[in-house]
Amino acid sequence: MTAPETNGRDERLPGERRVLGIDPGLAVTGYGVIEGHDSRARMIASGIVRTSTKTSRAERLGRIFEAVSELLDEQRPDELAIEQQFVAKNVRSAMSIGEARAAVMVAAATRGVPVYEYAPRSVKESVTGFGGAPKEQVQQMVAVHLHLDELPHPLDVSDALAIALTRLAESRLERALARSGR
Repeated sequence: MTAPETNGRDERLPGERRVLGIDPGLAVTGYGVIEGHDSRARMIASGIVRTSTKTSRAERLGRIFEAVSELLDEQRPDELAIEQQFVAKNVRSAMSIGEARAAVMVAAATRGVPVYEYAPRSVKESVTGFGGAPKEQVQQMVAVHLHLDELPHPLDVSDALAIALTRLAESRLERALARSGR
């Protein structure tokens, strides 16, 4: 795991939610931690977990589990948001992503952190307004939403931050609906 990039803040403001977003993959798993309240969100940490093709599949999944477990312990998110599996033509790739998702979800479950799943199209629509947006547009809009001076790199990180932003937006909607009695 790369060292997290932080903005130097550890304390949350009242009513803020901290969300860990995950873009799962066997070779590279992107992560992004954001905090937000109302219409404001800021990035707390981001990075990637990289595994080596020279190690067994079980060791690679163990590495993802351990890295995400460490993130959960360090960042103490209220929720974890993860991308739902996209069913592609490549069955082997789909299996690898599914296994990486499972490692992440088990890490969250062992720590009692609720997991929310989002389809790639829903994430793109939430962040850019268009469900068919290319990854580069998602990356640019993540930078806008989080008021970043630079685009988040690599795309695994911007995707993870987009997934976290999607959860934060959904939780705002849930709170608004609860207040209105619906």
